[in-house]
Amino acid sequence: MSTAISANDDLLANVDHHSAYFREHNYEIYEQLRERCPVAHSNAWGGFWMLVDYDDVYAAEQDTETFSCAPAKQIPSAGTPDPFIPIDIDPPLLQEYRRITLPHLSPTAAKRSEGYFRRLATELIDEFIETGSTDIVGRLTTPLPAIWILDLLGFDRSRWAEWVDWIHSVVHDRSAEPEKAAEGVTNIYANIMGEMQRRRAEGFGDDLLSVIMQARVNGEPMSDPQIIGYAFMMLLGGMDTTSGLTGNALIQLDRHRDLRERLIREPEILPKATEEFLRHSTPVQGQYRLITRDCEFGGQHLRKGDRAMLMMAAANRDPKIFPDPDRLDFDRMPNRHMAFGVGPHRCLGSNFARVMFGVMISEVLRRLPDYTISGEIEMFPDAGDVYAPRRLPIRFTPGPRLATG
Repeated sequence: MSTAISANDDLLANVDHHSAYFREHNYEIYEQLRERCPVAHSNAWGGFWMLVDYDDVYAAEQDTETFSCAPAKQIPSAGTPDPFIPIDIDPPLLQEYRRITLPHLSPTAAKRSEGYFRRLATELIDEFIETGSTDIVGRLTTPLPAIWILDLLGFDRSRWAEWVDWIHSVVHDRSAEPEKAAEGVTNIYANIMGEMQRRRAEGFGDDLLSVIMQARVNGEPMSDPQIIGYAFMMLLGGMDTTSGLTGNALIQLDRHRDLRERLIREPEILPKATEEFLRHSTPVQGQYRLITRDCEFGGQHLRKGDRAMLMMAAANRDPKIFPDPDRLDFDRMPNRHMAFGVGPHRCLGSNFARVMFGVMISEVLRRLPDYTISGEIEMFPDAGDVYAPRRLPIRFTPGPRLATG
């Protein structure tokens, strides 16, 4: 346990999840809060509650009447003029919005896309495998999910790097550089609107944006701001978290070579390993909620209008649920982690995230089995929303290109 944390009660009363200190000590902070006050109040950002105990996070996720997803929940404000759909919508309307894209993000659709992801991973790895070194985040784990979501929406995949820059600004810069984040929002809105105008002029296709634009909620078409908010959410979900999970896992496989060797020897355990990486190396630290009524929860008095953060990453290390929680254990059973949330707001893209992660990890282990981290790991400076590496330099034995055309 960090002496600095133990000696400084003020730190626990002023936890700033967007700070550099939190990025370096998040799990130590979670452990301290769990021991002292699992429903803790921080004075940062105007004040908010942090839930770190598994049972409390689970209960709050299920109680959508008390813990609302209204846009005012953000800490700090997301800086967008319209709600992200569906994550800023509460039941029962939530289910109506989720039905629009659910068939396109189902387990069957994800499994059917595995060959597409395998071909894409082959192409991306081919671009650097002969060199013996690369930034694996910049060259594989970031472009693959970004290209996928652009393909799914029917956008120009060649512009993936632009879209990633804008999305990363929204996620990782909004606390320290709000002007940069706002610029990212502006660019995203303008480009989504351009895509909508093109479809209205040229006709709808079978892409996901066309599906969203033609959808009806309770019999009524969505407004343009609602359509933009939905497409924005698809881009946010597709361009950050899966890359973060894969980068986090590659760091752990460099530190634990025995686990890497086991995955190479026993590729059939990758699905179990995936669940353990989701639990242990959770990229999304928590979900925001707005308290709708005065109530007692976890021994604390929560007031209407308070904001809360349901810390899934902390819940996934709760020793009451997961023995020896800091250890990666590919045989851990049961493994009821909350990396994708639980309840009505469970992540829509979880099926695709699992498939993409599995493809990227298996292709790295197949084609770059001896990779080693060769320089400083650069984490995103703000880990309050997504804890992930921005740059991960590696070396490996060069290999041949595989794609034929």
